[in-house]
Amino acid sequence: MKFVGVREFKQDVVKYLNEGSEIVVMKHKKPIARLTPVQENTPEIILLEIGRVLNEAKVSKREALKALDRARQEIYG
Repeated sequence: MKFVGVREFKQDVVKYLNEGSEIVVMKHKKPIARLTPVQENTPEIILLEIGRVLNEAKVSKREALKALDRARQEIYG
């Protein structure tokens, strides 16, 4: 975990994000934000990727939710 001041983080945001470690942003010696790397292959990430594909295919939210519900029923009963 790395502690970084707001000004320093703002100046080198790309560098800090590319490091891939947890960062705590400090303002006046107090923590104001914590950034953590995204874990690959979590359910949330997989659903976000599916959502992007559906959005690009112009599938509506309603259609996507119906399909998700049908898939859930088929898999989990």
